[in-house]
Amino acid sequence: MVSSGGFFSSNLYSIHNIVQNTQILYPKELIISTLREYFAKDVKYHYVADEWGFPKVPDHTDLNPNAGMYDDLTTRIYIGQEAKFDVRFYPAVLVKNTKTAYNPISFNQEKECLEYELLLFDDGYGNHTYIKSPVNFIIAGRWDLGFEIEVLTEGPQDRSTIVEAICMLFQIIMRDHLIDCGLFIKNVSVGSESFELYQNDNIYKQTISLECQGDFKRKIPITNVIDSISICIELGHYTNTTFEPAPNLQINYDLDLTNTLLQSYSF
Repeated sequence: MVSSGGFFSSNLYSIHNIVQNTQILYPKELIISTLREYFAKDVKYHYVADEWGFPKVPDHTDLNPNAGMYDDLTTRIYIGQEAKFDVRFYPAVLVKNTKTAYNPISFNQEKECLEYELLLFDDGYGNHTYIKSPVNFIIAGRWDLGFEIEVLTEGPQDRSTIVEAICMLFQIIMRDHLIDCGLFIKNVSVGSESFELYQNDNIYKQTISLECQGDFKRKIPITNVIDSISICIELGHYTNTTFEPAPNLQINYDLDLTNTLLQSYSF
């Protein structure tokens, strides 16, 4: 299932006609990919991906301290869902989902809405007519989402710089782009600064909270209720008060909709 650029590997969505679900998987991937593209343009906190799409974290033994600033030898910031290795890499930006709550947009989940398509009909005499035909019932709703972006650095100045850059990214720079992708950022807030001791060094931490809005949509196909149209014409003297059809002058014709549509679209 593909929805707004996100992939859902299970076939449950296709079985139940779910065509869009901006809930956990897709928004998280969208936030991470947006962060990676953002920092890939930076010099100091330059993000580099390996051949598998993960942060490029090679062995740093004898590696130049400036590696990754003007080349792609290594990433200078780790961006992902969680640490990939036992050895931590700093600075790091970790994204996780914190809440998901259903919020109805209507009492009936919009299930009375219909999606139409234009069908071209050809009567065989060169007359073409477009008819609006219902194809799907639409059921839709809304999700209220929460995500946390945890920033971990080896210095307080790096922490503040990265946090500010991320806030500007989601509230100002990429806000409209994320809306086009199906994720609405309602609010961006920053938690208090903190630090923890790790291997005799201080790791400086701060959390950015994103309040977001997503949605879901189902399209239930409407099967055709008309397979064919039968036309019967009786000939006779229509001016008579009591019409009597002429014997053996009845015309019967069956119009199959499927064949007619195929012929119409072949034009």
